[in-house]
Amino acid sequence: MRHAIFVVAALAAAPAAAQTAGWSFALSPYAWLPGVSTSLDTDFGRLEADLSSSDAIADLEFALMGAFEARNGRWGLILDLVYSDISVSERTPFGRLFSKARVDNELTVVTAYAAYRVLENDRGSLDLLGGGRFFWVDVELELTPGDRQRATSSIDGNWGDPVFGARGRLDLTDRWYATALVDAGGFGGGSDQSWQAFGSVGYQFDPRWSVQAGWRHLSIEKRLSGNDVEVDLSGPLLGFTVRF
Repeated sequence: MRHAIFVVAALAAAPAAAQTAGWSFALSPYAWLPGVSTSLDTDFGRLEADLSSSDAIADLEFALMGAFEARNGRWGLILDLVYSDISVSERTPFGRLFSKARVDNELTVVTAYAAYRVLENDRGSLDLLGGGRFFWVDVELELTPGDRQRATSSIDGNWGDPVFGARGRLDLTDRWYATALVDAGGFGGGSDQSWQAFGSVGYQFDPRWSVQAGWRHLSIEKRLSGNDVEVDLSGPLLGFTVRF
């Protein structure tokens, strides 16, 4: 089983009450170990394939999560890029027709946000987010022979959605802090619905360096090539942030 995940996601809030004139930047590499759940319609019925985070750790070839943000005063520009190529194999619900199913998900998601800081004080900050999310999806299904011969199918598509959300930071002590981000897309765009949620706890070594540990969930529902497809990626992450 092969895994390759590359993410650039602006999920770490800038320090509260630390705005300066001109542009500032934050870069946050992460290791992300998501479990994957895929549900899709086939000619033989509904198929659900799941890969837990522990399975992902055991079979992982490469996983990386990173964060980047450019900010000037109350305004910020954020780019979120997710690429994943993940295969899941398990027994099918189709009885003796097929012995096993293999689902290969190749997914690219690009989200561009404009962020506006509506609240900032010595305890934290809150940003409103608006922009677009764009998808490139290729799902390949292989059914291993049972009573029936080997069967394969491929579902692919690309589309874009408007997306809106919010991101916040709360300083728990002088060093410890919590961050959270939620967003949702669709609203008459290409997806039936898409959403993500991220939460972390971090430790601030100094104004420039910090570390975070948390959890991220990304969910997509879409009708592709006449088939209903749902893909969920969810798992823990660990990373650090450098600001400049």
